[in-house]
Amino acid sequence: MSNDNEIEAIRQKKMADMVNKVALPENVVDVESVDHFNKIVNDYKDSLIIVDMWAPWCGPCKAFGPAFEALQKEYLQAGKNVVFSKLNVDNHGSVAQQFQVTGIPTTLFIKNKKLVHRQVGMAPKAQFTQIIESVQKKIAE
Repeated sequence: MSNDNEIEAIRQKKMADMVNKVALPENVVDVESVDHFNKIVNDYKDSLIIVDMWAPWCGPCKAFGPAFEALQKEYLQAGKNVVFSKLNVDNHGSVAQQFQVTGIPTTLFIKNKKLVHRQVGMAPKAQFTQIIESVQKKIAE
């Protein structure tokens, strides 16, 4: 009889996990406000959140954009638990100040509401993939 109870407990836990799990965004999330940024950090706390801090006048930021978006599509299709977002520092300077961002592009990696890595400057797509994998390995330890 205890096997039945164990199976039922496992089933209930799985159901609760499925109900509580927030679906990953289909696209790169453009941060619309400080409140929106906080909502992303709270809603996806179990995911690795990658925040591209950029500005429209920044040449390297513009050059990095297509690689960032391509990686988001690849990670989503692979079912990896990663949320990609972009934050325009001209519009949301208080968030940039909170994380002491002094140069752009800067990419923040957030997990469980904590900054786990900061990457200053742009990187080619292959190198940025390696950075993501390295951060994921570091937080899994």
